[in-house]
Amino acid sequence: MREVYPAFRGVAPGRGRIPRICLKREEEKEAKLSSLTLSRRTFLKTSAVAAAAVGLSAGAESALAAAPYTAVDSAGEVKRIRTCCRGCGKMECGVWVTVENGRAVKIEGDESAPHTMGSCCNKSVSSLQACYHPDRLRYPMKRTNPKGEDPGWVRIGWDEALDAIVEGIQQVKDKYGGEALFTMGGTGRIWCMSPYAGYGPWFMTPNTSVAWQVCKGPRHFASALTSEYNHSWSATVERPPVFTIWASTPEGSNYDEAGRSVIDEAMQADTFISVDPRTTNLGKESDIHLALKGGTDTALALAMCHVIIENDLVDWKFVKRWTNACFLVVDDKEPSGPPVPHIFHGPTMVKTKLLTQADLQEDGSPWKYMVWDKASNSLKWFNASADQAKANPDYDPAADPECGIWEGEKPYPRYDGTGNADNWSERTFAGQWGEANVREGHAQCWMPELQDFEAIDPATEGSFEVTFADGSKHTAVPVWQKFAERCAEYAPDKSAEITGVPAEKVTEAALVYGTRKDPRWGNGGIMYQLAVEHHGNSIMNCRAIELLTAITGNTDGPGGQRGATKLDVNYMGNFSDQSYSKTIDTPLNHPEIMEKQLGRDKHPLFEWWALWANANSIWEAGVTGEPYPVKGAVCQSGDFMNMGNTTMAWETLQQLDFMFDIDLWHHPTSEMADIILPCTHWLEIACPRQSQGSGGALGACVPCVEPLAEARYDPEIVEELYRRVGLPWGWDENNPYPTLEEKLDYVVREVSPSWEAFVNEFQENGWWDVKKIRPDDWGTYYRFQTGFMKKAYTEEPTASNVIPGFNTPTMKQEIWCTIMETFHGAEDALPDYRPNPDSRDRNPELWDEYPVQCLTGRRIPVYFHSEHRQLPWCREVWPVPRVEINPEDAAEWGIEQGDWVWIESPHGKIRETADLYYGIPRGVINCEHTWWYPEMPAPEHGWRYSAVNQLVNNDIDDPHCGSAIVRGYPVKVYKATADNSPFGNPCPCTEDGTEIIHDASDARLKDWAPVYEGRDQ
Repeated sequence: MREVYPAFRGVAPGRGRIPRICLKREEEKEAKLSSLTLSRRTFLKTSAVAAAAVGLSAGAESALAAAPYTAVDSAGEVKRIRTCCRGCGKMECGVWVTVENGRAVKIEGDESAPHTMGSCCNKSVSSLQACYHPDRLRYPMKRTNPKGEDPGWVRIGWDEALDAIVEGIQQVKDKYGGEALFTMGGTGRIWCMSPYAGYGPWFMTPNTSVAWQVCKGPRHFASALTSEYNHSWSATVERPPVFTIWASTPEGSNYDEAGRSVIDEAMQADTFISVDPRTTNLGKESDIHLALKGGTDTALALAMCHVIIENDLVDWKFVKRWTNACFLVVDDKEPSGPPVPHIFHGPTMVKTKLLTQADLQEDGSPWKYMVWDKASNSLKWFNASADQAKANPDYDPAADPECGIWEGEKPYPRYDGTGNADNWSERTFAGQWGEANVREGHAQCWMPELQDFEAIDPATEGSFEVTFADGSKHTAVPVWQKFAERCAEYAPDKSAEITGVPAEKVTEAALVYGTRKDPRWGNGGIMYQLAVEHHGNSIMNCRAIELLTAITGNTDGPGGQRGATKLDVNYMGNFSDQSYSKTIDTPLNHPEIMEKQLGRDKHPLFEWWALWANANSIWEAGVTGEPYPVKGAVCQSGDFMNMGNTTMAWETLQQLDFMFDIDLWHHPTSEMADIILPCTHWLEIACPRQSQGSGGALGACVPCVEPLAEARYDPEIVEELYRRVGLPWGWDENNPYPTLEEKLDYVVREVSPSWEAFVNEFQENGWWDVKKIRPDDWGTYYRFQTGFMKKAYTEEPTASNVIPGFNTPTMKQEIWCTIMETFHGAEDALPDYRPNPDSRDRNPELWDEYPVQCLTGRRIPVYFHSEHRQLPWCREVWPVPRVEINPEDAAEWGIEQGDWVWIESPHGKIRETADLYYGIPRGVINCEHTWWYPEMPAPEHGWRYSAVNQLVNNDIDDPHCGSAIVRGYPVKVYKATADNSPFGNPCPCTEDGTEIIHDASDARLKDWAPVYEGRDQ
């Protein structure tokens, strides 16, 4: 194990005084501004800087005064425990929890967490109400009534519940086969992630319905195709000079970045660009707003690329050496190539029109991709042979002098394999420490100088005649030339017709983004998020945006696309997965099982990706029984409302023979289960947590209070199920069922001798900056040059796995995508704008009847997707769903502020309340998603009233990754009246007239007040 403790010890990010230089700058700025008239944006920008300084300074004293963590007890003392909030499922906000008499009484931001700047949101504070909610599940329960009715839950013991689960799952497998089972998973809380991979060895099913398919997954999918798994994340915490938010409102949602952090980043930037159909809360402060039509992101990104190319703002040093821009395409070549492994699933043969040495000579290598060298006026090769090690066990990249080398060029320095804690990158590569605009407490990265060609000069344009081994002659052109031609198809004057963004606006934004503030690196990455994944063209959208960041020099640079924080201390819920247990059998080892994966027939790339089945296909199979019955499931911190058509999903759940659920609450999904198991709340659990994105922070959830009644920790529940079916859960075959302490020790093994030491260090010194813990990896920019980009999280660095390049078949960031080409043909090798079948362009008749575009999925500050509807503090603030409508449209439709309105598509209709807002374009509405009403009767809890995915067409989705089209579809909108509403009431209600809670004064909110006494009963 690498010696990392010296770097790990004594680091106290974000603590201490504000440096004198910072105060001096503020004084100078204040003096300068005193004679000026401040604009709103300038005022906010200045205020944000001052607020950040005051927050850090004031917080440092309280941090020093905090008592160290001790075991939870109820001895009458008052303690402050440093922990990590999981009030939402995405961000890892640092918080302090005050515990008095064993009871959590206060939650506040932790200033030692520079990635969240001492902030925590209302979801975090409301966790007190969630933890002590009277309706939390306390005991295992089983249903006594048929599905579709009130379940008639009765309390049972844990042994009975676990035995019933094992029996129920086995009965489905015996009758229908493992493929008849599927798993459902929701949020990224780490410890409840077993549905993503943890149940595979037990269920032996290829079918998972996980929120990942419409939430980050397409971005990870696309970046894995193009460069590196999950490199869609950008290091916005480094406050790039041009801050771009593309299709998201993270300032109000704590989604991958905390609200205060995002505001700081936007206000600190020289230029803030917002790309969104709506004017968002933070977007109204943007310098440039590109108000595109929903779903046209690819066309806009390619238009911006065109401007970059035409104005020669391309980072040629990076593009020529580290992308496959110079590789040659032969249009009339029969696709062929080398055998390369999938990311997670077996080898396949690449089928590409890229020219390889094997095309030119009988003994040529298919791993050697050809370029035209202008210096010698001849063909040269690049040897992309590193992945032979996975396809051929006898191949060792460290022993191949040509691995990763351009013909005629000197090899890169190779990692010495010593594994010492010194910064190998700093010792080996000329460079400098980065100069990103990092916050107090964030370290700089070592920044190697990008190496240039010395002996060759690959061409990026031209037409070259080549002779194949069979004597036939062909024409080859560089990838870059084809890419430039594709971008020209969407030049700003042409893209304006598609996106609705004026050509001059596109040009302005592209020039600002591409014109470097510092000649040494780009202006920063792009924070692109969920909305680009939801229009049926998610992979094309994400690829185009990533290439925009790549050609401007923002791949793994300061503030650029850096991906997930490189450290492996996260997962507590998937120990049976292959990444932990190398000896256990999984569905991925069985092609005959994976071939049954639902949706693979329509989505060829599933064979390569292999990480989810298609949710739409699962619901269809459940309803129709084709291609085979779907009869059993598990749900863990998820629901059926997050993708695909909700009505069809409900019908699938209703006809299951057996289902079990692990959760905190009764909710519509759990009401379809046969057994429910109660799990612990984040205030009750122990789990390390690193930034899932590029935040670069490491901390932990530390137990603050005792678990409720008989609630158990998710990983402990799943391990006990594995014990009952005789399958190992742990990573060590000699210790198949480790204790919780052993699991925690194992997960933090890379950074600490034990979980106890880890927690004590965390309590004393606060959040760590992973740059300091992993100097050669996360602490170094341009890892594609130093070799640490290809190394997996769990691998120790060696000479054989620290290899310059990317995790693609060409070892380059792929402009021409070889995997996409292999499964979908050369027409999909470059990103292209592809509207979905229900778009206005492709189905105008549909829009004649349903003329309004429905956007949805907007972040709600007090809710996280379907969560928190039963928390009084949240529901009082936001009691009902709101649909944003332009006031001019509302006047035309006879709708006023607060009216209940019907939103209808060919597939269903719902009600939400009108929120008149000029920030939404005419002809467009913006609904809220995953609404249900805990106060309404089981089993449905009112989901049919307002759950927006009832409007979704279940028959269409992204052709590459299968993500459901849950935004941008056609609807019609009209006022709900007594005449057109059930029971004569526009407000949703039951048959007896009981209305949903729709006002903060509703007395039923008091029924949800926290319960402290008898908590353990």
